[in-house]
Amino acid sequence: MRRSIPRPEVSHDRKVRDVPVVKQRRGKRRRQRSMGRYPFLAAANDYMEAMKGVLAPSTWDERGRRLRRMNKDLLELEASGHISSANPLKMTDRDVLAYISALRTRGLKDSGMSHNVDALTAVLRWVGNGAADRARQRFRQHFPRKTQAMLDPMSDEERDIVIRAAMQVDTTDWRRMEAYALAVAAICSGLRPQEIRNATVNDLDLNEQVLHAEMVKGKNRYGEPRDSAFHPDGIPFLRRYLQVRAAKLRELGLRTDTLFPAIRSLKAGHPDVYSINGTTTLRAIVQGETGVTFNLQKTRRTWGQVALDDGVPLDAVSRMMGHKTSKTTETYYARKKNNRAVAEAKAVWSKAPQPPAPSEQKPQNPLIESKKWIPGYS
Repeated sequence: MRRSIPRPEVSHDRKVRDVPVVKQRRGKRRRQRSMGRYPFLAAANDYMEAMKGVLAPSTWDERGRRLRRMNKDLLELEASGHISSANPLKMTDRDVLAYISALRTRGLKDSGMSHNVDALTAVLRWVGNGAADRARQRFRQHFPRKTQAMLDPMSDEERDIVIRAAMQVDTTDWRRMEAYALAVAAICSGLRPQEIRNATVNDLDLNEQVLHAEMVKGKNRYGEPRDSAFHPDGIPFLRRYLQVRAAKLRELGLRTDTLFPAIRSLKAGHPDVYSINGTTTLRAIVQGETGVTFNLQKTRRTWGQVALDDGVPLDAVSRMMGHKTSKTTETYYARKKNNRAVAEAKAVWSKAPQPPAPSEQKPQNPLIESKKWIPGYS
């Protein structure tokens, strides 16, 4: 038989306590994990690591440099007592306001300040601190305004100077041929800098007057590959360039599909797509010889403006430039010129039926012209 285990007697008398009551000692509240000597820089590095592959490489590099400068600024503000802490976990909305005031005192424009504030907001949100968002609600009038005026394109004269100078380049001078080809392709296609740098020979179809953009902004997220109409002004020189390019690669025994290959990198076994600094060097050659100052953003605006001036519809220009809406095109890149708008209005009105010319003889009122006096008329 199974033996029963005797249960202990339970006393119902409140005065008798068989088991002593032990008071538990309240433990210390655990502090937040230390972020090291430079907490903002540590949080910024974690944020940047998470943004790899999300931001474009050029944007990622620029954001990293901006955050490193910001770390130095915040440490100086903390040391001078203008902010309570440079730790992103402890920063307050007042600290964000003090940082904005410091940027404004430094003479920074609203466009540059906006980039800094956006970067600071991103890091604070990353660590779970809504100080920047609260500051924007409380001190909205202190925040920089995100207004960007439309920058000027190249003038028609400057554009013609570059294209005419390209036609004078000696075909045996590879470096200058490639520099001018890059400039002419940018002027006549309207592609973004990274799209031009990553273009291949298969993307360019001069017979169809099309340059295809594959490495678009926001690829695999919101950007879509597209075609852009190549302006006829640049086709003769690009034909010469393609012949010189093919001969140069045969001479060196190299093979690549890149439209504007970095020969030195290709010979060393490295990627042959030019970096931003590399295209800057090529652009400097054209600028030095023509006296025309430009960058690959300005050539993009130039293509859009020329297309509109030539009568290409705005929605078509916007689509080929890779804009989500035509509002972006009109606001920041190209807009129909006033003289063009006036000419179009006159053309429309000239075709409209003209009303008959009024008779020079005034209609006679029989009451007024009557010789008899009528009461009420004088």
